[in-house]
Amino acid sequence: MEAVCLDTHPHILLADDDDALRELLDFALTRAGYLVTCCTNGLDLFNRLEEGDPFDLVISDLRMPALTGMEVLESQMKKSRQAPFLFMTAFGDRQTHDQARRFGAAETIDKPFDLDEMIELVHATSLRKPRPEQYLRSRS
Repeated sequence: MEAVCLDTHPHILLADDDDALRELLDFALTRAGYLVTCCTNGLDLFNRLEEGDPFDLVISDLRMPALTGMEVLESQMKKSRQAPFLFMTAFGDRQTHDQARRFGAAETIDKPFDLDEMIELVHATSLRKPRPEQYLRSRS
């Protein structure tokens, strides 16, 4: 009889053009038990998502070179299944938060944020199980 090992560590795609913040989050999330893949800008994020690798959560800065996090999320809206997006922003006005929510972001957190609160938010967001009708969502 052969033993089967199931990987239960959520895989996070992390995108931020701020090297120090990206490295800090990568370290903290890895220590918290997550698998983390990093991107340095919006175009890199877009390309990783287009490759079709399964991610359980996308954490992205809103303002990045090449493409914004919002533009990447908008490009993913027509896909039948997409990982939840958690946005970070240093420019978190009400309009930005509302727009992110309209495009389907699970959460938007303002910078600077408490690292422990971010880990708790990631944990709560990555454990959410989408309902079947969410897979069929289409843009009106």
